[in-house]
Amino acid sequence: MVYSVARRAAEYVKCASGQNVQDAAIDLGSWQITADGVREYLDAVGDTSPVYLETRTPPPLMLTARVVGLLLERLSLPDGAIHSLQDVETVNAPPIGGEVSATARLEPARERVGMRFLTVHYSVADANRGCPLQRGKTTVLLPAAADGGDGSADDSR
Repeated sequence: MVYSVARRAAEYVKCASGQNVQDAAIDLGSWQITADGVREYLDAVGDTSPVYLETRTPPPLMLTARVVGLLLERLSLPDGAIHSLQDVETVNAPPIGGEVSATARLEPARERVGMRFLTVHYSVADANRGCPLQRGKTTVLLPAAADGGDGSADDSR
């Protein structure tokens, strides 16, 4: 499902079908945490500590990075968007080999000082047992003039 930029802050993010998704759950899918995936993440961030592979526990921010990546695949953000805030609360650690699932919920966008703030709350759970693993929120600053300044929406994204 792809989301596009809408005209007003209150309608900023919409489903491809035109349905407003504010406060609606967005299914980000599920995935298995693999040892290869943990190694790739550790290489990407330059972490050489063996603790994650030795304890068979992925780094908590690996889940966060995956969620943000999935959100970016589903949101159509305008040029000039800035990732400004990331809050993370890790509740439990999944094992390497475990399957996790994630959902997200969009807050209504708000505007201050010429910028729109779009906040997305997310949660990650064990896909089989449903126990919570991580929750957090990410906030993106969007240029207020992302709709072209003339009140028309740029739905071509």
